[in-house]
Amino acid sequence: MKIKSLLLCACVLLLSACGDKVPESKAAKEVGNIPKQTLDKAVSGTENAMQKSDERNKSEDKKQ
Repeated sequence: MKIKSLLLCACVLLLSACGDKVPESKAAKEVGNIPKQTLDKAVSGTENAMQKSDERNKSEDKKQ
């Protein structure tokens, strides 16, 4: 009984290790990239806001 369960576990591990090698469709890759694209947009928006804030602070310092 133990040998069967060990063999079953070994088969499951081997099959799960091969899961990364299954080719994905173009649509699946695009769906998978959506969270990354959203994060990239948020990061770029934050960077732009910080740059504008720095420019405002510099211009206010020059006025004083």
